[in-house]
Amino acid sequence: MRSRVEITLVRAPEAPRRARRFVGGICLGWQVGVLAGDAELVASELVENTLRHTESMPKLSLELRRGELTIAVADDSPHRAYVRADGHPGGFGMVLIEQTARDWGCTPSDSGGKTVWARLMP
Repeated sequence: MRSRVEITLVRAPEAPRRARRFVGGICLGWQVGVLAGDAELVASELVENTLRHTESMPKLSLELRRGELTIAVADDSPHRAYVRADGHPGGFGMVLIEQTARDWGCTPSDSGGKTVWARLMP
């Protein structure tokens, strides 16, 4: 069985908090509450990165397929997401995602932007 949902968030300081609430509610509804905390963290960091590094409105999507939860945020920027090297100044969002998720990646979109995604399993 596959479930999918998407929301576009307004570019505002409360967007990461709204993403966390949205993800938490979806996880409970899909009966994967065990993943809610990690999923909320991942979604919040991905949304925060979109706000910090692009001019886009974050498009957050969740997909549950065969027990695997994918959290993705799409934006209009062509610049790929990456984990900063040790000692490089800046945030630790992608480091947290790399440590939390089973795997993650950055996929270019046909429109010239990208989608950054992360997968979680119970």
